[in-house]
Amino acid sequence: MNPKTFTWHPLKSLHFRSEAWRSLWSWVSLLIMALILFGYNLDTPNLLDSERIIAKVVEEMAEGGFLSGDWLFPTLHDQPYHQYPVLGLLCLTFGNYQVEPPSGSLRIIGAIFTAISVPLFYTLAREIFVLWRPAFLSALVYLMSFPVVRWGRLALLDGMVLFWAILTVLCVLRARRDFRWSLGVGLSLSGLFLTQGLVGVFLTVILIIFLAWDTPRLLSSIYFWIGLSLGLLPALTWYWMQWLVYGQSFLNDIFLASFDMSWSGFFTSITYYPLAVVKYSWPWLIFAIYGFKLAKRSVNWGWAKLILVWGSVYSLIICLLPLHTMSYLLPFYPPFALATGLMLSEVNDWPDEMTYPRPWYYSLLILSGTILLIAFYLLLNVSGHFDEVFDVFLLNLILIAIAWTGLVTGTLMIRRNPQFIPVLFWGTYISLILMISSSYWATDKINL
Repeated sequence: MNPKTFTWHPLKSLHFRSEAWRSLWSWVSLLIMALILFGYNLDTPNLLDSERIIAKVVEEMAEGGFLSGDWLFPTLHDQPYHQYPVLGLLCLTFGNYQVEPPSGSLRIIGAIFTAISVPLFYTLAREIFVLWRPAFLSALVYLMSFPVVRWGRLALLDGMVLFWAILTVLCVLRARRDFRWSLGVGLSLSGLFLTQGLVGVFLTVILIIFLAWDTPRLLSSIYFWIGLSLGLLPALTWYWMQWLVYGQSFLNDIFLASFDMSWSGFFTSITYYPLAVVKYSWPWLIFAIYGFKLAKRSVNWGWAKLILVWGSVYSLIICLLPLHTMSYLLPFYPPFALATGLMLSEVNDWPDEMTYPRPWYYSLLILSGTILLIAFYLLLNVSGHFDEVFDVFLLNLILIAIAWTGLVTGTLMIRRNPQFIPVLFWGTYISLILMISSSYWATDKINL
């Protein structure tokens, strides 16, 4: 038996030493790309209404000082504020929480958390796939998913939620062969519960289902539960303190306030999130569908179980529960990126005589043509002051970059050229850079 499979060997021993530098280069390059994409031009536009509420809560938390302990009980206009737990709000106090511009001083904290989650997600993908290429491609897909970019740059807590969720799953994967990581599971899950309690509940359910399917011995181990319990102590303590002060109303506000308890809310939810995935997940959606199918055919592997459980269970939860905020969809994008990166890696190994599926390049070409028509229409109808003309020109530049990327990628697919993969990534990254250079990335006109 290979001694590298035993738990007391270092985790890096699972990979060849020659790959150590490549892994380090991947980690650093992903971090640099993420810092640019999430940290550039945060001052434009000004804070949205939801960000102003967070800024006011953070300002009131900081007024009492750290030693007073008042920050443990967040308030809004001197009234208890229970929409978010304390940890994420506390992290935002390290930035400039003033409501007035510039906006980037408040948004920078969440942007840093989101940027760090990208190489952390690469580590997760490397843990579950082992191979470098599907892990790196998955991390690039996660980095370039528009909802992750948009919500990760705002002065909200969604970037922190993604960070804690990915860290929790990574610790669970490593705890399967080393019980010491169970403490990390508890601590990261505690961080998630102290940032967004409802997502913490969802992810806990998903991880229990995954472990019951993939590693049931872990759920029956007393060492795992001891480490998990110790790690959860900070979250349990804070929730207990809030319950003592506010009673049942606190639990209702933090776990049930996000639900729209009506039939209209239910029917809206069951269509809203699937349509949002279809609208804002291009161009990765066409590959993710095939990636989920590939995982369905490979259920004996741990990566397939993780993709299927995390993706299907979470999508089922958010579709059936009447939630009314787009940010609850963000934890779906890590398994979405895993499926997409896996499929792109598989495509690179297909034999030369095997053609690509027609829906791939048909979808890209049709989408590119539609975007070009929209850009042409905007050019024909531009009028007004210089600022308006400049905004339309910048929007057309963004649309043309997206359309050109899809056109070139679709053409390479038709010619059976695997170089469509780097072209697609670079074109998407440049398009997103152009997007965040404008004010369109955070405008309320984007129905997210």
